[in-house]
Amino acid sequence: MKLLDRYNSLSLLTTILVIVVTGVIYYFSISYILTGQVDKDLEVEENEIFEYVKLNHALPQVFKSDDLIIHFTPIGGHGVTRRFSDCRFFDAHERDEESGRTLTSSVMVGQQLYRIEITESKVETEDLIRMIFFITLGIVFVLLTVLLLINRLVMRRLWQPFYRILKAIKLFNLADRNGIDPVNSHIDEFRDLNLEVTAMSQRVLQDYRSLKAFVENAAHELMTPLAVINSKLDTLMQVGEMNDKQGLLISEVYHTVGKLKKLNRSMLMLSRIENKLIAEREEIDLCQFIQDMVNEFQELLADRGIVISEGLKPCRIKINRDLLMIILNNLMGNAIQHNCKQGKIVIQLDQQGFSFCNTGAPVPLNEKQILQRFYKSPESEGSGLGLTLIKEICDSYGFSFRYAFRNNMHCFDISGI
Repeated sequence: MKLLDRYNSLSLLTTILVIVVTGVIYYFSISYILTGQVDKDLEVEENEIFEYVKLNHALPQVFKSDDLIIHFTPIGGHGVTRRFSDCRFFDAHERDEESGRTLTSSVMVGQQLYRIEITESKVETEDLIRMIFFITLGIVFVLLTVLLLINRLVMRRLWQPFYRILKAIKLFNLADRNGIDPVNSHIDEFRDLNLEVTAMSQRVLQDYRSLKAFVENAAHELMTPLAVINSKLDTLMQVGEMNDKQGLLISEVYHTVGKLKKLNRSMLMLSRIENKLIAEREEIDLCQFIQDMVNEFQELLADRGIVISEGLKPCRIKINRDLLMIILNNLMGNAIQHNCKQGKIVIQLDQQGFSFCNTGAPVPLNEKQILQRFYKSPESEGSGLGLTLIKEICDSYGFSFRYAFRNNMHCFDISGI
């Protein structure tokens, strides 16, 4: 849930809770006040009765009224306790029971004690309470609706700089070599956030450029010593006779230098791809290209007893020829190196993409792990950059490169070509 929606939900729930609680208090407060006003009216009627009895020594004449009813009942003893109480009485005019308020008291007329019951209707009071309550509730509802709408519009506008900063962070890519553009805002917190994010992106870009320059320069500088070492080894092989142990050591050095040269070429190629220095493309018949590549590996496939199966449909692709060669050679080399004796390789090609599947270990590989730079299995003699190179090339062309374990075969799929 977004922060704005979360804030609005909490604000709405809190407001509703406050309105309900205060509404109940408000209702009972108005009811208490208006009931007190009715009690005062009853006291006025009681005082008028007392005044009339005092002056005339007789009970006043009772007139019928829709809102006020007075009863005199002769009683014995010492009188009744004066009190106010709620009651229900029959309204002859409405022919229905209504709620009312009764004042019970007593008065002495001559030697006779009378109980006084003065009842006043509360219908108008209750109608007034309900009217006030609903009017107030309507005002609160309208006010709440307006506040929520304003709050939603204003809050969304206030948070726009934050969302622009967030979008810039999501789109930030080191390969583009562009920092995060500043976002104007009148809010101090967003302005400070943007300044820090912008400064951080510039520091990251600077560190990235320095690191890439170091890798590229190091790879270039390694070429000369490797060439010298290779030349010295050639000279050493031609000087005098060597025993088997010396020949084995020189052979191992040759092998190690070859791995270093391959690693150096891969690092240089990665640097060129990441810096977008390979731009030339040409239209290539991918079906024929794969067939030619398979023919080059026929001798190695025969030595290992690996059977290759092809399902190639016509397909043309615009790509750099050298990069396509790297992709296919790495996929084919990987399928052969990690295959088993008398194994199988299946190559599929259509208009959407192509895949290389090979037999091997009967368990799936970790897709995230095998695409990490310099990762390789213990039995591998490669540099650990083959699949990384394929991934970088596919990313630069917008292709999708995925690993899958299907039908007990390890498959590398390239789609979106």
